[in-house]
Amino acid sequence: MGLFRPWSCRKRVIAMEKPQIKFSRMLALAVVFSLLAVAGGPVHAAGPPLKIGVASMITPVDAVKYYQEIIDYIGKQIGRPVQMVHRRTYDEMDALLERGEVKVAFICSAPYVKNRDKFGIELLAAPSVGGKAIYQSYIIVHKDSPVRSFADLKGKVFAFTDPKSNTGKLYPTYLLKTMDSTPERYFKRRLYSYSHNKSIELVAKKVVDGAAVESLVYEYMVKKGSPYAGQTRIIKRSPPYGIPPVVVTRDVDAVLREKIRDAFLDMHRTDKGRAILSAMMIDGFVRIADAAYDPIRKMERAVAGEAHVARKARGVQTVYFGVIPRDNPRILYEKYQPLLDYLADHTPYTYELVLKKNYEETVNALGRGETDLALLGPLTYLEARAKYGARCILKPKGTKGDSRYRSVIIVKKGSALKTLSGLKGKDVAFSATRSTSGNLMPRYLLANAGIHLSDLSRYDNFDYHDSVVKAVLKGQHEAGAVRDSVARKYAKLGIEVLAESGPIPTGPLVIGPGTPASLVENVRKALLALNPDDPGHQKILSRLDEDLKNGFMETADADYADIRAKINAVPRTCGLGCHPKITL
Repeated sequence: MGLFRPWSCRKRVIAMEKPQIKFSRMLALAVVFSLLAVAGGPVHAAGPPLKIGVASMITPVDAVKYYQEIIDYIGKQIGRPVQMVHRRTYDEMDALLERGEVKVAFICSAPYVKNRDKFGIELLAAPSVGGKAIYQSYIIVHKDSPVRSFADLKGKVFAFTDPKSNTGKLYPTYLLKTMDSTPERYFKRRLYSYSHNKSIELVAKKVVDGAAVESLVYEYMVKKGSPYAGQTRIIKRSPPYGIPPVVVTRDVDAVLREKIRDAFLDMHRTDKGRAILSAMMIDGFVRIADAAYDPIRKMERAVAGEAHVARKARGVQTVYFGVIPRDNPRILYEKYQPLLDYLADHTPYTYELVLKKNYEETVNALGRGETDLALLGPLTYLEARAKYGARCILKPKGTKGDSRYRSVIIVKKGSALKTLSGLKGKDVAFSATRSTSGNLMPRYLLANAGIHLSDLSRYDNFDYHDSVVKAVLKGQHEAGAVRDSVARKYAKLGIEVLAESGPIPTGPLVIGPGTPASLVENVRKALLALNPDDPGHQKILSRLDEDLKNGFMETADADYADIRAKINAVPRTCGLGCHPKITL
């Protein structure tokens, strides 16, 4: 749990983000899809609903559509009510497994190896594709790229998927180990896409020069005629590895364990099961031996010391720069990498853009020293300060040069809604819970209009502001809350502003508690020197996020006093009595 969870009220179910990446079922084999049970003692065949979790690097839209079918099927077969819960990353699902909140899970092969050693999980079953329970890592490049081998990617930009991914991180890292190198030394820049299909898209759009992706995902996209896959080619295939398995924790009741195992193993024997398997493009589920994952253990042992060596070697050479994930990884990379390139040219360091899965992880990465500095929002800055003692040093001047922006409530053009009071009893989409403009300020706008969460018929939180707009455009929600710049971006597509907040200070550039003073001073000088009236600087600024296009100015904690006051007042003003009583 983080320091706080703004407006995650106990009487409402907050939906997970539905990213923009379009993907499909076969991807289950590449990602973590977990069967969650209630935390506590041993799980028995009867009792409360078995929470079935989907933690993936693919789009939750597809996960909801496809995995609800298999989840419902398993529930019917074991004679127990089930409930699906989303988790987006391997780390999140691993943590649930370790805490005992997840009892059965589809997980990636590499996390299985680590989790078995760390806290003891056991194999239950594994999917079979083409008669085999194996898969591979593919190293891909653009079809027009001059790169012909993995060796040609030296000094290039490379995309990994998830830090715990076997095919998307471990294999290419092991490959570099056999070449007496590391990702830090070998590639010019590296980034994590947190999605195999997103990595393929990054290569197709030439945002990166190469990527490591999972074979099952890639082959599925090729068969479906994906335009992104069609723009890429494979330059190297890994040896085969044991496919991502279904695992079970050791404390699960033996009777329930066998029921779940049999439900998977017998899916291909029923009409409903065959239909689901066919849609997922897999043959069925089979038993699999632990030895199938020995090649992964070999790679793990070989690269075990590399992370420590990389951290030790980075010293003053590499600065790790975080950004809150308001957009998907590809868009963030395009908006912020030019700034890091400028800093690399004007300070004695190289820079790596670090993109975490959500706002909370971005804050924690800064506090733990995984990043040296980060561009945060007002709310996430205040959390980083309260939790870790982080300090703000600069803030962007914003679109008008006054270092301000606004939160807006949007509706579809032609909507009958004309005032905020009209939102009572309606469906509203918000951005991430830690978003200032997408969650904090719009809740105050609604409260001032006499509307609290209990007055809405439904509300959902989305990770990306763009996703909120799309939910409104598609008619999935009657209104949404986003940053004003996002509303302007989509105005031509039929978005209107129903209401807007007062001015909000732009989110600051924040340093962690252990960031060296010399680094801070070098970065400060370089960013303050950015001048939009300088033609050379304007060329750089024009490629950045809208808030950054006028450069930076000095800031202080006092600039965010009003936001702090609003957060601290939440437990007293929300009207539901369900918010944590925190002080920032």
